[in-house]
Amino acid sequence: MANSETRPAGRIWPWFIAFLVAMLAMGVVIDMADIQNRLHATALMLVPILLLVPMVRNAMARAASRGEAGNAQRAYLARMAVVSLAYLGSLFLAEHIIEDGDAMTPLTLALALVPGIAVAGYFWAIGRYLVELKDEFLKMLMVRQTLIATAIAFSLASIYGFLENFEFVPHLDAYWWPISFFFGLGVGAIANYFRYGTTGDCA
Repeated sequence: MANSETRPAGRIWPWFIAFLVAMLAMGVVIDMADIQNRLHATALMLVPILLLVPMVRNAMARAASRGEAGNAQRAYLARMAVVSLAYLGSLFLAEHIIEDGDAMTPLTLALALVPGIAVAGYFWAIGRYLVELKDEFLKMLMVRQTLIATAIAFSLASIYGFLENFEFVPHLDAYWWPISFFFGLGVGAIANYFRYGTTGDCA
């Protein structure tokens, strides 16, 4: 009888890049199709999230192959999964219940706050990961990746903010800046690869 083998860990970064491209493409489709219904637009923007499923599976397999050293990554991925479910669920619920022009009530305020609090949970998960990560080289890579992402997000927010202040560009909702941070994490991983030959746990 053949022994069961651990599922080999596949690549992570191609799925992350595919996710970013799909998100951008879906945004273009929604804009070109002039979809005005917020619930429909939100549902369409959730479709690219499916590309994160194989990415997380590969990351889990990679963490499992590292034994004790992968504990920090497994805990990090579990926290990110919980936060993602809270974010997606609360966003979809808020878009379904809150209509434009609705008066603020305790319920609508709570629904509007939860997606933002869930996004803050992503940053908490990253912080916990850095605290629990024992490998100093991997920790350095993650710190470097996070600093690059922070620089990109803050720089874009500052540049666009001044352009918007002088009315050279249209208003952009503030929740796009955390999104630019997550895009920056991908840029930081690529920068780590070219500088050190590895993206660390995201190799």
